[in-house]
Amino acid sequence: MRPLRASSSTALLPEDLDALQRVYDRLCTEYQWSRNSAQAQRYGRMLIEEYQAGKTDEFLLLAAGRSFVENSAAQRRPA
Repeated sequence: MRPLRASSSTALLPEDLDALQRVYDRLCTEYQWSRNSAQAQRYGRMLIEEYQAGKTDEFLLLAAGRSFVENSAAQRRPA
């Protein structure tokens, strides 16, 4: 079986995808997003990019996802 590939040339193996799915599902639950929503998919892409950049620990990925969500929300708030 060939590993799946994301946007970069780094291959994602089944165990990589499993870890990313767990973090993605947790973020969707925490922020009450539909897994198929554009917002959730945007954060899913961010998680993949973080993973491919070397952040493979699920706790660190979850923290990065939360930080990304909070920073995005802060940018949308009126000054």
